Amino acid sequence: MQHNLKGTNIDLTQEIRAYIDKKLSGLDSLLQNGSSARADVELEYLVSEGRAYRAELMLRDGGLVRAEARGRTLHDAFDQAVQELFLELSRGKKKRIHTLRHSAARVKEYLRGWRNKL
Repeated sequence: MQHNLKGTNIDLTQEIRAYIDKKLSGLDSLLQNGSSARADVELEYLVSEGRAYRAELMLRDGGLVRAEARGRTLHDAFDQAVQELFLELSRGKKKRIHTLRHSAARVKEYLRGWRNKL
């Protein structure tokens, strides 16, 4: 998965980049087009809101999935956003699998009926 990283009022250190790479690599199993998926990550330090952090993730994998979270620490905000994204992707994967199995069952029923007519 390719990703684009943007930081507002924050320095993006190598440690932060490695942490983001590690967390986003866990989502690869839920993606339809793993290598062609693109994630836009925006991290922001909010001075006006009591020194909080905001993380926003936008994932393009055929469709668009978006997650946003705020937290007291940068890691907390990012983890919450990744968890939201994980839940959305897992719902989509379960729906695709259900549709595939349902369609396969209908094809199987049709073929059984066709075989019995011969």
